[in-house]
Amino acid sequence: MQSKQLLAQNIEFGNAGDMDTQETGWFIGFSDWTKGAPGHLRQVPADEPAAGLCIKWFSHPAGNPNGEFKPMSAGRTMSVLVSPTSEFRIEFSVAADFASQDVMAHTLRRHGDFVIWGPGLFHHAFGVQPACILTVRWSPQR
Repeated sequence: MQSKQLLAQNIEFGNAGDMDTQETGWFIGFSDWTKGAPGHLRQVPADEPAAGLCIKWFSHPAGNPNGEFKPMSAGRTMSVLVSPTSEFRIEFSVAADFASQDVMAHTLRRHGDFVIWGPGLFHHAFGVQPACILTVRWSPQR
């Protein structure tokens, strides 16, 4: 599978407030409306065991034009911009060297903007403006 196709199937961007949640607010979980993107990354079936739940709240300062390098991801990870106004860019790659043809980038700018990704990806995080990010990580067990 080509790297761009792997990235496209393993990353989803959106805004929590814009999601059609059938007026429930739940945009990740076992409800049918969480099945949207090709990888169904927001879908967590009610009977699917999960392990390794981690939650991070972090205020990223602006700066570091090269981004913070992060190791290869395991499980699923979701980062949500909780700052009212900010700019936080995340770049993803299947290769640790971030060869230009293997990179997908997205910028979180609006309160509720999120990105969710699956295992096997490298990422860089850039605090373009100061940003508070809530990150949740878990590992589906199936």
